[in-house]
Amino acid sequence: MSLIGPRAAVISLGSSCQTARHISLNVPLLRDRLDPGMELRALPFDWCLAPPGAAARWLRGPVRVPPAGAELLPAKRPFWARHGVWLWHDPVEDATEFAALAERLDRRWARMLALRSLERRVFILSNTQNNLDRVRHGAPQPMDFRLTAQRMREMAAAVEAVFGPEGNSLLFVAYAHRITDDARRAGFPLAILEPDATDHAGDTEQWRSALARHIGPEGARG
Repeated sequence: MSLIGPRAAVISLGSSCQTARHISLNVPLLRDRLDPGMELRALPFDWCLAPPGAAARWLRGPVRVPPAGAELLPAKRPFWARHGVWLWHDPVEDATEFAALAERLDRRWARMLALRSLERRVFILSNTQNNLDRVRHGAPQPMDFRLTAQRMREMAAAVEAVFGPEGNSLLFVAYAHRITDDARRAGFPLAILEPDATDHAGDTEQWRSALARHIGPEGARG
């Protein structure tokens, strides 16, 4: 889930469910430092697999909801070939389930685009979910979860194009072996975590520290 309040929001941009999980686990911290009125709400990137390049394309649109079931490649889970996004938690077996998926995504995108009116938006993208390599090998088309400087710039440009130049901050959370050398020098906030032993859950303390450093000290919401 992502967090939305009357003044601020903390928004997952993927690349996997781990980002949404750790936003959810740090609600008290984020409320205290950003906006006490924030509540958990579902947004498009919360429960899908969207590598950095795919996430930037999907955010820019203009087609953000599959117009037809034919665009979803046959797979264990629906894979949207247009953007290279795996809608992992949205099984689609027939036309009724596709219609429900499209309706859910339409609501979530409307909710996300409405965040343009907020004072502050914190966007988080991570590639630290340990099962991403296994998932990538089973994908119906190539998925590259590495962070490069170019992909970071593309994401920043997409955020600005959609939400405007003010009020945004981006945090990238990554493993050292899933970034390129130029990503370290790209000038974006980058938290490099040590690999943990979980399949997908991630390390709670490392995530909490990364979020706390990025958001700033208590009372920073001013």
